[in-house]
Amino acid sequence: MKRGTAFAIHQVSIMSRNPAKRQKVQGVTPAASDFESFAPDGDVVFIVNRDKRVRVHSVVMKGASPVFAAMLGPNFMEGQALATANANANAETDPFEIALPEEESSICFGWIRRALHSQSATMLWDPKCLELVKVWSIIDKYDMQQSMQLSIMFWSHKRLSAALTTQDLWLLALVCFQNKDSASFETITKRLLRRSEGAFFTSGSKTERLVNKNMQGRFWYKLAAKLQVVRTDAQNKVARLVYNEIPFILASHTCATETADYFDHLPHLMWNDGFQIFFLDIGAPASYLDEVLSALDSWVTRHGGRHGGLCDGCAGLTDLLRRQIRNSEPKIKGICLACFEKGDSTCSEHKD
Repeated sequence: MKRGTAFAIHQVSIMSRNPAKRQKVQGVTPAASDFESFAPDGDVVFIVNRDKRVRVHSVVMKGASPVFAAMLGPNFMEGQALATANANANAETDPFEIALPEEESSICFGWIRRALHSQSATMLWDPKCLELVKVWSIIDKYDMQQSMQLSIMFWSHKRLSAALTTQDLWLLALVCFQNKDSASFETITKRLLRRSEGAFFTSGSKTERLVNKNMQGRFWYKLAAKLQVVRTDAQNKVARLVYNEIPFILASHTCATETADYFDHLPHLMWNDGFQIFFLDIGAPASYLDEVLSALDSWVTRHGGRHGGLCDGCAGLTDLLRRQIRNSEPKIKGICLACFEKGDSTCSEHKD
């Protein structure tokens, strides 16, 4: 048994030891919580954080979680008491109660149990990103990663279809990293690269304060560093085009196009809808690069050659400049989860 699993079993057993008991449950009314009615014949009721009753089948919980398999088994007090209660009482009307007073979230705990009892119930909940982090904390605590992987993946994909803040994207990145959801992780990190303003270290550290400090603290800074490297590489590629490659091509043109005209016009290319585009700023989103390249392409079409279409040389210059711009366009992709975990580009898809 893993050391972490053994510790979790010990902690849960201590928390539930005194309140664990067999107690008569009243009939479920229409106003009763869904967390009791989804398993009406369940033989266990968890009292979560003293405010939520979650009724389950012990056999389902033992199959989904090594922690509960041990706690509800013959070697722990709860399991022994449950076996005695099941032998001496009618489990349909008299479930065994176990108190869990220190859970991350009563609602998240209840939905995890509901999804375990019926996969279709996964579609009935639309958790927010911070709730998904709490869901994962509970899953990790009870070692239910395999049994809940598809539900977490479904909820993550559902969130991705909605409008998300930068903070939401950071939270989802953490969940998908832990759930080994490589496709969603790549999508999320691509959005962070294209949309995030400001230093990644700043936004990552702000998000870290919202979650349990014991949850992958190193993750935030490792991802922030990787995102910053990708964004800086893309900025450098465009900077070489703007300040080196285009001036060199213009200076080499046989019609003696003035490179000074280009540099005089550069400040005007750095504005979009009245806002200046500081595309080389450390906190500039990668979407700024698209705007700069689009402005460059428009300028080349109108002013790239002194004689326009009247001169074969100028027409060729325009084509050459436009090709150079297209070739310099950064291909902003999300981060490969396998490479991120390894710390390099040695996954089977990206290794040289």
